[in-house]
Amino acid sequence: MIRKKGALLFYLFFVILISFYFFACGKVVPKSINWAANFDEASKMAKSQNKNMIVDFYTDWCKWCKKMADSTFTDTSVIRFSMDYVFFRTNAEKDTALAEKYKVNGYPTVILVNSSGQEIDRLGYAPAPDFISGIRGFLKGEGTLSDYESKAKQNPDDVQLWFKLGEKYQERRAFNQAVDCFNKVVSLDPLDKTGKASESLYELGWLYLGRNVKQYDKAVEAFQRVIKEYPKSKLALDAEEYIPYSYEKMADTTKALSLYKKFLKDHPTLDPGEKDWVQKRIDGLEGKGTEKK
Repeated sequence: MIRKKGALLFYLFFVILISFYFFACGKVVPKSINWAANFDEASKMAKSQNKNMIVDFYTDWCKWCKKMADSTFTDTSVIRFSMDYVFFRTNAEKDTALAEKYKVNGYPTVILVNSSGQEIDRLGYAPAPDFISGIRGFLKGEGTLSDYESKAKQNPDDVQLWFKLGEKYQERRAFNQAVDCFNKVVSLDPLDKTGKASESLYELGWLYLGRNVKQYDKAVEAFQRVIKEYPKSKLALDAEEYIPYSYEKMADTTKALSLYKKFLKDHPTLDPGEKDWVQKRIDGLEGKGTEKK
Protein backbone atom coordinates (compact mmCIF):
# COMPACT_ATOMS: atom_id res chain seq x y z
CA MET A 1 0.00 0.00 0.00
CA ILE A 2 2.85 2.33 0.88
CA ARG A 3 4.57 1.57 -2.45
CA LYS A 4 1.38 2.31 -4.42
CA LYS A 5 0.93 5.58 -2.58
CA GLY A 6 4.52 6.51 -3.25
CA ALA A 7 4.17 5.70 -6.95
CA LEU A 8 0.96 7.74 -7.13
CA LEU A 9 2.65 10.74 -5.49
CA PHE A 10 5.58 10.48 -7.89
CA TYR A 11 3.19 10.37 -10.86
CA LEU A 12 1.27 13.41 -9.62
CA PHE A 13 4.53 15.27 -9.05
CA PHE A 14 5.68 14.45 -12.57
CA VAL A 15 2.40 15.62 -14.12
CA ILE A 16 2.50 18.86 -12.10
CA LEU A 17 6.13 19.47 -13.11
CA ILE A 18 5.39 18.98 -16.82
CA SER A 19 2.27 21.13 -16.61
CA PHE A 20 4.23 23.88 -14.86
CA TYR A 21 6.88 23.75 -17.57
CA PHE A 22 4.40 24.26 -20.39
CA PHE A 23 2.40 26.92 -18.54
CA ALA A 24 5.62 28.74 -17.64
CA CYS A 25 6.93 28.64 -21.17
CA GLY A 26 3.54 29.15 -22.75
CA LYS A 27 4.78 27.10 -25.73
CA VAL A 28 4.55 23.57 -27.02
CA VAL A 29 7.62 22.45 -28.98
CA PRO A 30 6.56 21.70 -32.59
CA LYS A 31 7.61 18.60 -34.48
CA SER A 32 9.47 20.65 -37.09
CA ILE A 33 10.62 24.20 -37.80
CA ASN A 34 7.81 26.54 -38.83
CA TRP A 35 9.25 28.03 -42.03
CA ALA A 36 7.70 31.26 -43.30
CA ALA A 37 6.17 30.97 -46.77
CA ASN A 38 8.11 33.90 -48.22
CA PHE A 39 10.45 36.71 -47.21
CA ASP A 40 7.70 39.32 -46.95
CA GLU A 41 5.77 37.11 -44.57
CA ALA A 42 8.93 36.43 -42.55
CA SER A 43 9.66 40.17 -42.32
CA LYS A 44 6.12 40.97 -41.15
CA MET A 45 6.28 38.19 -38.55
CA ALA A 46 9.66 39.39 -37.31
CA LYS A 47 8.41 42.96 -36.88
CA SER A 48 5.08 42.08 -35.27
CA GLN A 49 6.66 39.54 -32.91
CA ASN A 50 9.84 41.55 -32.36
CA LYS A 51 12.00 38.59 -33.33
CA ASN A 52 15.19 38.13 -35.29
CA MET A 53 15.04 36.21 -38.57
CA ILE A 54 17.20 33.31 -39.66
CA VAL A 55 17.38 33.12 -43.46
CA ASP A 56 18.76 29.97 -45.09
CA PHE A 57 20.05 30.28 -48.68
CA TYR A 58 20.46 26.90 -50.42
CA THR A 59 20.64 25.33 -53.88
CA ASP A 60 19.23 22.03 -55.13
CA TRP A 61 22.67 20.65 -56.03
CA CYS A 62 24.53 21.62 -52.84
CA LYS A 63 25.28 18.51 -50.75
CA TRP A 64 26.03 20.52 -47.59
CA CYS A 65 22.70 22.33 -47.97
CA LYS A 66 20.96 18.96 -48.04
CA LYS A 67 22.96 17.72 -45.07
CA MET A 68 22.03 20.81 -43.09
CA ALA A 69 18.38 20.42 -44.04
CA ASP A 70 18.33 16.73 -43.12
CA SER A 71 20.32 16.94 -39.87
CA THR A 72 20.71 20.42 -38.38
CA PHE A 73 17.20 21.69 -39.14
CA THR A 74 15.56 18.45 -38.02
CA ASP A 75 17.45 18.27 -34.74
CA THR A 76 15.11 18.62 -31.74
CA SER A 77 17.36 21.18 -30.07
CA VAL A 78 17.29 23.39 -33.20
CA ILE A 79 13.52 22.97 -33.53
CA ARG A 80 13.12 24.13 -29.93
CA PHE A 81 15.58 26.96 -30.59
CA SER A 82 13.59 28.04 -33.67
CA MET A 83 10.61 29.02 -31.52
CA ASP A 84 12.34 32.27 -30.59
CA TYR A 85 13.07 33.25 -34.20
CA VAL A 86 11.39 33.57 -37.56
CA PHE A 87 12.85 31.02 -39.98
CA PHE A 88 12.78 31.40 -43.76
CA ARG A 89 14.55 29.43 -46.46
CA THR A 90 14.95 30.11 -50.16
CA ASN A 91 16.67 28.68 -53.23
CA ALA A 92 19.39 31.24 -53.98
CA GLU A 93 19.45 30.37 -57.69
CA LYS A 94 15.74 31.16 -58.00
CA ASP A 95 15.41 34.00 -55.50
CA THR A 96 18.36 35.83 -57.03
CA ALA A 97 17.21 39.28 -55.92
CA LEU A 98 17.29 38.36 -52.23
CA ALA A 99 20.58 36.50 -52.64
CA GLU A 100 22.07 39.56 -54.29
CA LYS A 101 20.69 41.87 -51.60
CA TYR A 102 22.59 39.94 -48.93
CA LYS A 103 25.58 39.24 -51.23
CA VAL A 104 25.43 35.49 -50.78
CA ASN A 105 28.72 33.97 -51.90
CA GLY A 106 28.38 30.25 -51.19
CA TYR A 107 25.97 27.58 -50.08
CA PRO A 108 24.55 27.03 -47.65
CA THR A 109 24.60 30.57 -46.25
CA VAL A 110 22.52 31.13 -43.13
CA ILE A 111 22.07 34.79 -42.20
CA LEU A 112 20.91 36.14 -38.86
CA VAL A 113 18.81 39.23 -39.58
CA ASN A 114 17.17 41.63 -37.14
CA SER A 115 13.49 42.58 -37.32
CA SER A 116 14.37 45.53 -39.56
CA GLY A 117 16.02 43.28 -42.14
CA GLN A 118 19.60 44.25 -41.28
CA GLU A 119 22.21 41.50 -41.18
CA ILE A 120 23.77 40.70 -37.82
CA ASP A 121 26.09 38.02 -39.20
CA ARG A 122 26.18 34.76 -41.13
CA LEU A 123 27.47 31.21 -41.08
CA GLY A 124 27.74 28.27 -43.44
CA TYR A 125 27.06 24.61 -42.81
CA ALA A 126 27.01 23.83 -39.09
CA PRO A 127 25.83 20.84 -37.05
CA ALA A 128 23.12 21.55 -34.49
CA PRO A 129 25.30 22.47 -31.46
CA ASP A 130 27.54 24.79 -33.51
CA PHE A 131 24.54 26.35 -35.22
CA ILE A 132 22.88 27.25 -31.93
CA SER A 133 26.07 28.45 -30.25
CA GLY A 134 27.00 30.45 -33.36
CA ILE A 135 23.68 32.32 -33.49
CA ARG A 136 23.74 32.98 -29.75
CA GLY A 137 27.32 34.21 -30.04
CA PHE A 138 26.39 36.62 -32.82
CA LEU A 139 23.69 38.13 -30.63
CA LYS A 140 26.35 38.74 -27.97
CA GLY A 141 28.66 40.32 -30.54
CA GLU A 142 30.96 37.29 -30.53
CA GLY A 143 32.35 35.86 -33.77
CA THR A 144 30.90 38.63 -35.90
CA LEU A 145 32.71 40.55 -38.62
CA SER A 146 33.08 43.62 -36.38
CA ASP A 147 34.32 41.41 -33.54
CA TYR A 148 37.12 39.98 -35.68
CA GLU A 149 37.97 43.39 -37.13
CA SER A 150 38.42 44.75 -33.63
CA LYS A 151 40.46 41.77 -32.44
CA ALA A 152 42.72 41.85 -35.51
CA LYS A 153 43.54 45.50 -34.83
CA GLN A 154 44.39 44.69 -31.23
CA ASN A 155 46.43 41.59 -32.21
CA PRO A 156 48.08 42.48 -35.54
CA ASP A 157 50.35 39.40 -35.53
CA ASP A 158 47.65 36.82 -34.81
CA VAL A 159 47.55 34.53 -37.86
CA GLN A 160 44.33 32.80 -36.86
CA LEU A 161 42.46 36.08 -36.44
CA TRP A 162 43.53 37.40 -39.85
CA PHE A 163 42.51 34.15 -41.50
CA LYS A 164 39.09 34.19 -39.84
CA LEU A 165 38.64 37.83 -40.82
CA GLY A 166 39.51 36.90 -44.42
CA GLU A 167 36.81 34.25 -44.36
CA LYS A 168 34.29 36.77 -43.03
CA TYR A 169 35.05 39.16 -45.89
CA GLN A 170 35.00 36.31 -48.40
CA GLU A 171 31.51 35.28 -47.26
CA ARG A 172 30.28 38.79 -48.08
CA ARG A 173 32.01 39.13 -51.47
CA ALA A 174 34.27 41.81 -49.99
CA PHE A 175 36.98 40.72 -52.42
CA ASN A 176 39.73 43.27 -51.81
CA GLN A 177 39.50 43.01 -48.02
CA ALA A 178 39.58 39.21 -48.17
CA VAL A 179 42.64 39.24 -50.46
CA ASP A 180 44.45 41.60 -48.07
CA CYS A 181 43.70 39.36 -45.08
CA PHE A 182 44.81 36.14 -46.76
CA ASN A 183 48.01 37.78 -48.03
CA LYS A 184 48.59 39.05 -44.50
CA VAL A 185 48.39 35.48 -43.21
CA VAL A 186 50.99 34.28 -45.73
CA SER A 187 53.35 37.12 -44.77
CA LEU A 188 52.94 36.39 -41.04
CA ASP A 189 53.44 32.64 -41.39
CA PRO A 190 55.64 32.03 -44.46
CA LEU A 191 56.69 28.59 -43.17
CA ASP A 192 53.05 27.56 -42.71
CA LYS A 193 53.54 26.56 -39.07
CA THR A 194 49.86 27.12 -38.40
CA GLY A 195 48.68 25.56 -41.66
CA LYS A 196 46.89 28.81 -42.44
CA ALA A 197 49.36 30.14 -45.02
CA SER A 198 48.72 27.27 -47.44
CA GLU A 199 45.01 27.48 -46.68
CA SER A 200 45.05 31.21 -47.38
CA LEU A 201 46.68 30.70 -50.79
CA TYR A 202 44.10 28.04 -51.54
CA GLU A 203 41.27 30.40 -50.56
CA LEU A 204 42.85 33.10 -52.74
CA GLY A 205 42.58 30.66 -55.64
CA TRP A 206 38.89 30.24 -54.99
CA LEU A 207 38.41 33.97 -54.60
CA TYR A 208 39.85 34.55 -58.07
CA LEU A 209 37.69 31.72 -59.44
CA GLY A 210 34.56 33.35 -58.02
CA ARG A 211 31.68 34.11 -60.36
CA ASN A 212 31.93 37.79 -59.46
CA VAL A 213 35.71 37.96 -60.01
CA LYS A 214 36.68 35.51 -62.77
CA GLN A 215 40.42 36.23 -62.67
CA TYR A 216 41.28 32.69 -63.68
CA ASP A 217 44.94 33.31 -64.42
CA LYS A 218 45.43 34.55 -60.85
CA ALA A 219 43.57 31.50 -59.58
CA VAL A 220 46.07 29.26 -61.38
CA GLU A 221 48.92 31.27 -59.87
CA ALA A 222 47.53 30.91 -56.34
CA PHE A 223 46.98 27.15 -56.68
CA GLN A 224 50.47 26.72 -58.15
CA ARG A 225 51.94 28.57 -55.16
CA VAL A 226 50.25 26.12 -52.79
CA ILE A 227 51.92 23.22 -54.60
CA LYS A 228 55.33 24.88 -54.95
CA GLU A 229 55.65 26.58 -51.57
CA TYR A 230 53.75 24.07 -49.41
CA PRO A 231 54.00 20.67 -51.16
CA LYS A 232 53.33 18.83 -47.88
CA SER A 233 50.11 20.72 -47.23
CA LYS A 234 46.91 18.69 -47.12
CA LEU A 235 45.57 21.16 -49.70
CA ALA A 236 48.32 20.61 -52.27
CA LEU A 237 46.39 17.80 -53.96
CA ASP A 238 43.20 19.87 -54.12
CA ALA A 239 45.14 22.81 -55.52
CA GLU A 240 46.56 20.60 -58.25
CA GLU A 241 43.06 19.38 -59.08
CA TYR A 242 41.67 22.88 -59.49
CA ILE A 243 44.38 24.15 -61.81
CA PRO A 244 42.83 22.34 -64.80
CA TYR A 245 39.42 23.50 -63.59
CA SER A 246 40.71 27.08 -63.79
CA TYR A 247 41.88 26.51 -67.36
CA GLU A 248 38.49 24.99 -68.13
CA LYS A 249 36.85 28.20 -66.91
CA MET A 250 39.23 30.13 -69.20
CA ALA A 251 37.81 28.03 -72.05
CA ASP A 252 41.29 26.55 -72.67
CA THR A 253 39.92 23.05 -73.28
CA THR A 254 43.19 21.57 -74.54
CA LYS A 255 45.15 22.64 -71.46
CA ALA A 256 42.38 21.61 -69.10
CA LEU A 257 42.04 18.13 -70.63
CA SER A 258 45.77 17.57 -70.58
CA LEU A 259 46.07 18.52 -66.90
CA TYR A 260 42.97 16.58 -65.83
CA LYS A 261 44.33 13.41 -67.46
CA LYS A 262 47.78 13.97 -65.98
CA PHE A 263 46.19 14.44 -62.57
CA LEU A 264 44.43 11.06 -62.78
CA LYS A 265 47.61 9.38 -64.05
CA ASP A 266 49.75 10.88 -61.27
CA HIS A 267 47.28 9.93 -58.54
CA PRO A 268 46.01 6.39 -59.21
CA THR A 269 44.88 5.91 -55.59
CA LEU A 270 42.67 8.97 -55.62
CA ASP A 271 39.49 8.95 -53.55
CA PRO A 272 36.71 7.36 -55.69
CA GLY A 273 34.44 10.37 -55.38
CA GLU A 274 37.21 12.76 -56.38
CA LYS A 275 38.29 10.51 -59.24
CA ASP A 276 34.71 10.37 -60.49
CA TRP A 277 34.44 14.18 -60.41
CA VAL A 278 37.62 14.59 -62.51
CA GLN A 279 36.50 11.92 -64.98
CA LYS A 280 33.17 13.70 -65.42
CA ARG A 281 35.02 16.93 -66.19
CA ILE A 282 37.03 15.07 -68.83
CA ASP A 283 33.93 13.45 -70.32
CA GLY A 284 32.18 16.79 -70.43
CA LEU A 285 35.06 18.47 -72.23
CA GLU A 286 35.32 15.61 -74.70
CA GLY A 287 31.60 15.79 -75.41
CA LYS A 288 30.79 12.46 -73.76
CA GLY A 289 28.47 14.00 -71.20
CA THR A 290 27.42 17.19 -69.53
CA GLU A 291 28.77 18.54 -66.28
CA LYS A 292 27.39 21.40 -64.19
CA LYS A 293 29.80 24.32 -64.15
